[in-house]
Amino acid sequence: MNPNGQDKRKWFQQTVIGLESPLLKYTMKIINRLAPSEEVVQDSFLKLWQQEFPGQFEHYPKAWLYKVCRNFAIDYLRKEKKCDLDENLEDILSTPCLNEALLDASHILKEINKLSPSEQEVLILKFNDDLSYKEIAELTGFSVSNVGAKIHNALEKIRSVVLAELNELAPTKTKE
Repeated sequence: MNPNGQDKRKWFQQTVIGLESPLLKYTMKIINRLAPSEEVVQDSFLKLWQQEFPGQFEHYPKAWLYKVCRNFAIDYLRKEKKCDLDENLEDILSTPCLNEALLDASHILKEINKLSPSEQEVLILKFNDDLSYKEIAELTGFSVSNVGAKIHNALEKIRSVVLAELNELAPTKTKE
């Protein structure tokens, strides 16, 4: 299918409707300011519109848009000199979003914060932003198998802490 004109417009509108909110949330985690985050997302959609359609996209361009937003957000931070990215990149990329129940579990959060920035980032993209391994790979530059390994390793590290906490809560109900 090679959509042109109206088809491209319809496809673009559906893409904006479906991804604007998650992209804004993701960008807000990096920039921490609404107006510049909105601008970054708008610029990302503009860049998508300017691409040949659909040409280089094998599938829905979700991962591509996340990557563009991430790059634009980092460019914005560099221009604003709000932080030294070499020293604070870990802080920028390590903003895990978990459900309310886990936010109360300080041991789990401490363990998540011990994960490498790349492990934290792939967890955010997988469980918060619901990206596939392939989309995460396209966004981060890791191979699909490396993404899977990073997610698996990160979850195993967190799992050990959760099991330890559960054993503390119910020491008579240990299960192997």
